[in-house]
This record gives sequence, C-alpha cells and structure tokens, in this order.
Amino acid sequence: MQTFLTPHVGAVNELTARWCAVAGDDDFVVSGAGVWPLLALLATAADGPARSELEAAVGVSAHAAHAAALRTLDILADAVDVSAALGIWIRGDLPLHDDWLHALPTSTVDLLTSQAALDEWTRRYTDGLIERFPLSVTSDTLLVLATALAAKTSWRAPFRDTVMVPEAGPWQGRRLAALTRVDTEPNEVAVLDGPRPVTRVLVTGRGDVDVHLLVGSDSPGDVLASGLAALGGLAPYRTGLDAGPGAPGLTMRRMFGYAQRDTLHVRLPPFAIRSKHDLIARAELFGLRAATDAGRGHFPRISPVPLSIEQGAQDVLARFTRDGFEATAVTALMAAPGAAPAIRAQRHTTVLEVTFDRPFGFLAVHRPTGLAVAAGWVAHPADAPSPQLPVR
Repeated sequence: MQTFLTPHVGAVNELTARWCAVAGDDDFVVSGAGVWPLLALLATAADGPARSELEAAVGVSAHAAHAAALRTLDILADAVDVSAALGIWIRGDLPLHDDWLHALPTSTVDLLTSQAALDEWTRRYTDGLIERFPLSVTSDTLLVLATALAAKTSWRAPFRDTVMVPEAGPWQGRRLAALTRVDTEPNEVAVLDGPRPVTRVLVTGRGDVDVHLLVGSDSPGDVLASGLAALGGLAPYRTGLDAGPGAPGLTMRRMFGYAQRDTLHVRLPPFAIRSKHDLIARAELFGLRAATDAGRGHFPRISPVPLSIEQGAQDVLARFTRDGFEATAVTALMAAPGAAPAIRAQRHTTVLEVTFDRPFGFLAVHRPTGLAVAAGWVAHPADAPSPQLPVR
C-alpha cells in the first residue's frame, strides 16, 4: 500500500478531500485530478489576489505550480489504465507571451474555432463516454483550458451477480442488484482508525488502478477524507485478521471444514454515477473568487490582454461493474476579457465478510503514486430486476 506521496500528488488528494467535504450526501463523483492541473497552471500565470487564492487552493507555491501541473498530467498519461490530455484553445486575435507558450507541451495549444471542435476533442479523449464539452463558447471567450482523464481497469477476479436485501439502514427492505466475490486475500480489507472507524476494501485492477470501497458512520466527506488520508500514511489502519470485529459492515466468523485458507467475502451494489459541477459556484474552494472579477486582468504572464475567468465546469462519470471499473472526466475553464480443489484435512479458518448495505464511498487510485483519479459516494443503488414468473 502506498504510504508516501510526492508533494503535488498529496496536494491533488487534499483538494479532492476538500471537494468531497462540500459535495453533499447524495450520489456524486468528482475528479480533483482533473481540475488541479488547470488551477496550478493558472496560479503560476496569475498576479495579485488571484495568485494568492490559486496558490492556496493548489497547495504548492505559485512559482512551482506550472511544473507540478505538467508532472501530474505526465503521471496519468504514462499510466497503464489511465489516459490524460491537456487542451488549450485561443481566439485568433489573442496575443500570447512566448515564454508561457513555450513552457507548455507541444501540440497543446490550438486556435479556438467552434463548439463542435471542442466536442470532438472531448469524445476522442474520453473514449466517447462524454460526448459534449462541459462549457459553451461565448462571443467573449478568448482562452479555453481543459483536461480530459479516462481510467479503465478490469478486475483480477470478477464478481458474480446476485441480489441483497438490507436488514437495517436507509436501504432497509429494498431488493437491490448486487455483486459478490470470495477472495483468499483477507488483507484486502482494512479498518482505518480515527474518531470513528472506516472499513476499506481494496478491489485490485489488472493494471495500475485499484478501487478503494469505504464505509463508515460519518458524513461522506469524512469517510472519503479517511480513505484519502490513508493513501499518504496519515491514517493508521489494521488489515485482514487484525482488523477485528465491530467495524462498519465487517463481520468475522470461525469455520471448521475443508477450506485451507482464510477468506474475504465482499458484497456491494454495482453503480453508475454521473455528476456535472459548476466550478464557479464553488469559487472559494478552487481559488477562483478573485480571478472571476472582470474589473481587471489577473493573468499577465499569459497575455498582455487583461483576462478573467468567465466559466468553469466538470463533467465526470464512474461505473463499477462485475468485470471492472471506468471513470472519465472533462474539466474546463474559460477566460474572457478582464477591465483545465483437492480434498484436504479439515481445519479452522476465518471468514471475513464485508457488506456494503448502506451508503458508501469509493476512490479510484493510481497504485504506483497514490493519486486519487476520482472520488465519489453511492447513496442510491439500483433495485434488482423483478423475478421472472414462469410462463404457463
């Protein structure tokens, strides 16, 4: 398990935690990894109050933020199960400073021609899962910055389809579609210690992306914050047989029989969640309050023309199925004028069972670095299809 994060990866995860803290308790998914590089690029280019606010939001110095943004995108672009793209479009009459332009990756900057071209870029870099760019170009749009992230992995061991009927909690009595799996790796379950414990199940992908499933008794923001803190070794945890009873959703029982290994039984509802976020509505979270003031320019290192942030949005979706997981996000900011078995002897074994029969969180994590590509909350699972009656 990753226990050390580079400063920029830690900063991305911290932004994700702050975003989850204000995302509410309904279904949601966010990608801090999608928005953070854009904010970091802007931080280096800004001055005045906008520079100070963006620097606080990204958690690294404005002087180092440009290079950190590109390193973060490189992590994603070089991953096995993740792809990433940065796109910047300018109106033809907007002059750019050569030093800012030359500090960007090649083939990143293009002329802003039409909404259709932005939609095509979106489809290309999200494998068609998102069809339209999340913002609309206006007559005042001078500059567009965007990232597109796509993560897709298949499970090392697939789940089986089943149903479950929770006996307590907000889903009590509902007949839910569910997935189940038996593993011989009890250490894939852990209890994260804190004021109130959080149970985590690690679902390992075939490449370099895993999904961490999280259930606890606190708010969605607090449960997800515990999972994110554990990525950096900031939350103590107990794994496998040391996890102990009494954690949310976790039970332990001793069995006597032919089984030769301890096992982990996991059951949860599949999910498909899509969220659309207005970044400007949470301008303080993203360090964009001052930058949206059109009364002056805020990014003199980009252009001699005064620029302010006109719009910001993210369109993101996540799916967890019996075979694997996928998530994709497009994040955009727009700038306008200012004034991104054999038989054996019987023995005792331990069976750990984790059932996600109440609202729970998830993190899609790039295993080598601990970067959370997406984070979200499942509040409203799908009901199981009605049983088919025999035809007479």
